Amino acid sequence: MKLRDFLKTWEGTEQENKWNRLFMAGLIATLCLMSLKLFSKETIVTIQPMTLSEEAWVSKHQASTSYKQAWGFFLAQLTGNITPSTVNFIKARIGPLLSPAIYQQVIDTIEVQAKQIQNDRVTMRFEPRLVEYEPDSDTVFVYGYSFEKGASSQEQRSERTYEYVIKIAHYLPLIERIDTYIGQPRTQKVLAQRQYEEERAEQEKEKP
Repeated sequence: MKLRDFLKTWEGTEQENKWNRLFMAGLIATLCLMSLKLFSKETIVTIQPMTLSEEAWVSKHQASTSYKQAWGFFLAQLTGNITPSTVNFIKARIGPLLSPAIYQQVIDTIEVQAKQIQNDRVTMRFEPRLVEYEPDSDTVFVYGYSFEKGASSQEQRSERTYEYVIKIAHYLPLIERIDTYIGQPRTQKVLAQRQYEEERAEQEKEKP
């Protein structure tokens, strides 16, 4: 029996309706899945950081490398250029960005430094030379020259690095770790090389 003739029968009509219902159910299921995926997808915002030439993006819980580098650069400029009159301003600006886990420690450290800066009339400024992001440790390194000058002393220059671990919470940066030290960035590669050299030195000492 030809298909056209079969569809004209009652049995053929039932079979056609059966397949139509299955086809419609499949379309509805596909539509529901697409709608669920569309509504659950995070919104990604593309921006152009003023501190970098590269385009950046940020979503609800993630951000591009350039976005984190831009924030690291800004934070290093903020905390690296301190005068007695800007200490309170810096504390007010950085406070809302701190993770609760480090908030009190960082604020206490800033207050101690603030008293020392105000008492000694010290001025600090920072000239960045390198901004680097290390994916494995999720750390932004900002390296440059730090200049410190007292009320009656000459300005002294030293190499300085600022480290930041910046997470994203509801499209906003959240600083989970801050560190600063004299010298160049202590990346994982640099730390591994130092450990290797120390182990070699210990082995040389143990040789008869």
